[in-house]
Amino acid sequence: MTDPTAPPELTTIRDRLDAVDRRLVDLLADRARLIAEVIAVKRAHAMPVVDRPREERMLEKIGALGHAAGLDPRIARQVLRAVIDAFTLLEVEQLGPDPLTGPPDPTT
Repeated sequence: MTDPTAPPELTTIRDRLDAVDRRLVDLLADRARLIAEVIAVKRAHAMPVVDRPREERMLEKIGALGHAAGLDPRIARQVLRAVIDAFTLLEVEQLGPDPLTGPPDPTT
């Protein structure tokens, strides 16, 4: 929705942001397809849903990548944390909660 009172340069920037958001959705769809493969492997090998050490490595790596790209590493880590949590919930729906850790807390 375009704000008719917005300056033209703001409308142009918002259009570019919308294009970035569409690319983000495409990337999330790619990730969802890969997570479906992860679920199949974990099911076949009776593996737990959550791998905290891997998550921590991923968050450290994404922070460094964000920093190298000129992005505040906190933003990169926070976004990836949200993505991990959302897909972990999907894994739990498919595989059930880990017996020792239980379902993930969606508020963290």
